[in-house]
Amino acid sequence: MRGVFRGAARRGFTLIELLVVIVILGVLIAACAGAYAHFIEQARRKNAADVCAQIAAAWTTYHRDLGFWPEEVGRSSVQEMDTEMCTILGKAGVLDVLYIDSSNSGDAADGLRRNRENVAELRYGLLDPIGQRLFDAGQRGSAVEEHLYQFVLDDDEDGIINLPSEVGGGTVRADAAVWCWPESDEARSAGETYAQSW
Repeated sequence: MRGVFRGAARRGFTLIELLVVIVILGVLIAACAGAYAHFIEQARRKNAADVCAQIAAAWTTYHRDLGFWPEEVGRSSVQEMDTEMCTILGKAGVLDVLYIDSSNSGDAADGLRRNRENVAELRYGLLDPIGQRLFDAGQRGSAVEEHLYQFVLDDDEDGIINLPSEVGGGTVRADAAVWCWPESDEARSAGETYAQSW
């Protein structure tokens, strides 16, 4: 004898129920993505500030160890942490940058190897997180070069640095002032820095 079940047929989700679930999931994902982007940006700024502090400490250590600034550093002017400056500090053992002697190898590049995501390419130098993202996205040239860390040194050795007007001017008590720029041209022209150490 076969039993007959009436009114016990299984029913699936309706289209409305599915749409409500999809909308709720979309709202949750959007909220999480916004928070995630905020934390990623905070991490990038913290990394940039740490690198600024490392560069400033490296220049200070260089001067205290040797008693002079390298000849390659232009006096009283802003310079970039390009391959030449990175190589100087790397050879002095005060900055964790790997370098090679291109004359003794088959490599015709400028002499820097990428190291811990800081050195983007042999021809650039130390890029900030914005420059690193641009480089990883395939951009080259001046768009990337604008995001090299920049510095000015206490060239008269009085313990005071005159900051350039593009970063607000004034004076600071330091051996080295290091900074990098924000992504937007408006913020940069207003003298804002992405990260700094002085």
